[in-house]
Amino acid sequence: MINRLKDHGLLNLLLVILLAIAIRIPTLWYLPQASVLSKPGMLAWFVFAINQWPLVSVIMSTIMVISLGLMINELVRSHDMMRPVGYLPAYFFVLLQSIYRENMLLTEYHFGNFIIFFGLILLLRLCHNYSTVSLFYSALLFGIAILIVPDHLLILLFVLSSVLVFKTIVIRDVLAIVFGLVLPYYVLRSLIFINDWDVTTVSNITTTPINIDGFGQGVLGIFTSYSVYLAFFTVAVFGLMKVSGNYFSDNVEVRRSKLVVILFFIYSLLLLALHFRELKSFHLLTAFPAAILIAYFFTGEKRYWWKELMGWGLLLALVTTLYLV
Repeated sequence: MINRLKDHGLLNLLLVILLAIAIRIPTLWYLPQASVLSKPGMLAWFVFAINQWPLVSVIMSTIMVISLGLMINELVRSHDMMRPVGYLPAYFFVLLQSIYRENMLLTEYHFGNFIIFFGLILLLRLCHNYSTVSLFYSALLFGIAILIVPDHLLILLFVLSSVLVFKTIVIRDVLAIVFGLVLPYYVLRSLIFINDWDVTTVSNITTTPINIDGFGQGVLGIFTSYSVYLAFFTVAVFGLMKVSGNYFSDNVEVRRSKLVVILFFIYSLLLLALHFRELKSFHLLTAFPAAILIAYFFTGEKRYWWKELMGWGLLLALVTTLYLV
């Protein structure tokens, strides 16, 4: 599987799409119980309405995951982050987004992460041609994502750190970031005031918090619930070590791109640590950089049998915990 997906071709593209469908669609027979979001965003009502039709919800989330995976794949290719690329980033992104059944339904996190990714695209363009205008538009997209998932407010730290990768930060950059982040909020509040919209509706969207009672089940309970996530996370750490080891073998633009990905990985882990009770939702954000790091670990001109075996092991462990445990 791994060796095949290192190659770029139409058949491999179809393979990734078919795998995503095969992994996610059976969830329709194992739908989770919905609960209440602690911090509903502006799309909570829409997600709640869509989730009344599970078939539509699962299909929409699957389309979003596949589309985002292919865009991440193209992002890695366009910035020359690894060679060969094939479809490994897209493949691992699909797997990471499918670890838990709860995330097969459409959630606000899917929409928020979609907007976050477009902000990342604009931010990475600064590697080739720095522009305060592009920085502003990137911050603007992040500001929209905050309205969808309010906990993304901490993304200010990531954007400021990323600017330091490209250049010395000046007051104009800070103003562009801050203004871009807050503008969507004030526009929304103005529309609410002018149109007298009702924003008090409470939604019933799955947040999938960690079940603390599961810790009382001993090592087996913890292993069953989070072993697959920890396995992918461990491989991502090895990928990070490989990126760090080969960091200075690339040109300046590629190094900057990789550093932004690493910074986003750190940001996503920070957000995950602050919301550890909702790991099953917030790990979706970690999937962005983790998919790239895991793909980087498996990529390379040489084809090792043990990496192929490890890849099959990750896939089988995911399917087993999803549908057989």
